[in-house]
Amino acid sequence: MLKKIVIITVSIAATAYLLLALFYLNTPPASPKCKGLEINISDDGTQVLSSKSIEQYLKSKGFRFKDTPMEKISSIEIEKALKKISIIEECECYKTHKDLISISISCKKPLIHVFDQTGEYYLDEKGNRIKSIESAIYLPVASGEIKNEETVRGLIKIAQYLEDDRFWREQTEQIHVTPRQEIVLVPRIGNHLIELGKADNIEEKLSKLKEFYEKGLNKIGWNKYNRLNIEFDKQVICTKQD
Repeated sequence: MLKKIVIITVSIAATAYLLLALFYLNTPPASPKCKGLEINISDDGTQVLSSKSIEQYLKSKGFRFKDTPMEKISSIEIEKALKKISIIEECECYKTHKDLISISISCKKPLIHVFDQTGEYYLDEKGNRIKSIESAIYLPVASGEIKNEETVRGLIKIAQYLEDDRFWREQTEQIHVTPRQEIVLVPRIGNHLIELGKADNIEEKLSKLKEFYEKGLNKIGWNKYNRLNIEFDKQVICTKQD
């Protein structure tokens, strides 16, 4: 009788062991939990975007990171959300072996600050609109009626020229677009306006005007004229103050 009881007990124990072993073998290991974010931003040193703002933005969109199981965090969905930020050129998100969510971001380069009939925005060198930037950086300001792509390309050409030419960068206060889509520059020194016309031959036009500044206005005075037209080749057409 005792032998029979022992056999039954051993059988029950063996069965229980096999069931437990089978259960644990078929139970997937628990997903590791996220230890945090790792954000790298490339923006040419202009600091137009910060890691803190990226983290706050993702949290506002419902993403949770620290102590969240890694399997519940979607790198693809994070990339989709970040690509909606207008300043971001490219982004890549992946999970590291250290259980971190790593995000690499490259930013568009703001080239000109625009105020027009549609509102306020920035343009990069490709003509892409950027809604806002975080840091206060010096950029040429454009205003007026910017109605077509040709005018946008012209503004970008002027902004690129100003970026490379220190004299005109410091002398130009504003770029204005007329209803006829012609460009007028508002200088910092002098009470005149510079009528550039279309944004072609910019270097030749402004070099000609700089020479006129040096040989003409320095002698007769910077407030003698209210308009200087440099639209036409090898000419500076001056309009006197009333």
